[in-house]
Amino acid sequence: MKPKDTVVAVDIGGTTTKLALVDRQGTVECWQTFSTSGSNSESFVEKLLVAIRRLQAPSHGPVLGVSVALAGFVTADGTLEYNPNLPWLEGAPVAALLQRELGVPVHVESDSNAACAAEYVFGQGRDASRFLCLTGGTGLGVGMIVQGRLLRVAHGCIGDAGHVIVLAGGPRCSCGGRGCAEALLSTALLGQQYARESGEHGATFRTLVRDAQAGNAKAAEIIRQAGYWLGVAAASLSHILFPDRIAVAGGFRGQGPFCFKQPRNLFASTAESCRLRARRWSQRSPANMPL
Repeated sequence: MKPKDTVVAVDIGGTTTKLALVDRQGTVECWQTFSTSGSNSESFVEKLLVAIRRLQAPSHGPVLGVSVALAGFVTADGTLEYNPNLPWLEGAPVAALLQRELGVPVHVESDSNAACAAEYVFGQGRDASRFLCLTGGTGLGVGMIVQGRLLRVAHGCIGDAGHVIVLAGGPRCSCGGRGCAEALLSTALLGQQYARESGEHGATFRTLVRDAQAGNAKAAEIIRQAGYWLGVAAASLSHILFPDRIAVAGGFRGQGPFCFKQPRNLFASTAESCRLRARRWSQRSPANMPL
C-alpha cells in the first residue's frame, strides 16, 4: 500500500456494524454505522454491500480491498463458523459473498484477532513481546500476539477465552454456560441491568457510565462489579498465557479511566507473580520463547 491508499474496514459486532475508510497510517474517514440485525444472512449482506459501495465512490479515491472484523469463530476462507449472538449469520461465506459482488480482495478475521492486531500496530501493544488484548462489547473477545504473530490455538484464534468461568453458577450466558466473563461484562447486558435496577427505560452502557461518573451510587456499584470481573478474567488468563502487556479495547476502552480502577487494583493484587514471570520470559531470546 502507498501512504494514501485506503481499504474499507468493517467491524461486524453483535449489536452494531461499523465501517470506514482507513489508510496505511490508520487514519479513519467517512465513518458509518448501522444495526447488526436481520433474520437471515442474505439481507444483512445486501445492507452491508450498499454501505461499502458508498465508500467505494470515485470521490473517495481508489479502494484496494475490504477488511472485515467479524465477531465469533471465522474459518480460513472467511465464513462465520460460530457466534451465539449472531446465529442467523453462521455458515455464511462472508468473504466470498463480498468479493464476488465488489470485485476487490476481501479478508475476514475474527474481531478478537483484529482488535488485538490494531492495538499491537497502532496502540498499547507496540513493542510488546507477548501482548494480550481483551475487547469488550456485546461479547468479550480475547486475542494474543506472540513475537509479532497472532496466536491461533483453535478455530483460527486463541479460542473462546471470553467464556472463561469467573463466577461458578453465575448468570446464564448466550453460549449456554453460567458465570462466563462475557455474561458479566457484556456492555449490552450491563446497560440492561442498569435499566432494570434504576427504572430508567432505554438505559445503555453509555448511560450507565455517564451516571456513574456523575455520582449515581447504583450505577457506580454496577461498574465496580464489572471491573471486579474484568480483573478476575485478566488475572486468570495471565496465569495461562504469560503476557508482558495487557490492553482492554471496545466498549470499556471508550469510557475512559473510570472503568479501569477496579480491574487494575484487582489484577495488581492477584497476578503479581504472573507479571514477574512474564517479564522473565520476555527477557529471554526469541528462539527460546514458545509460540
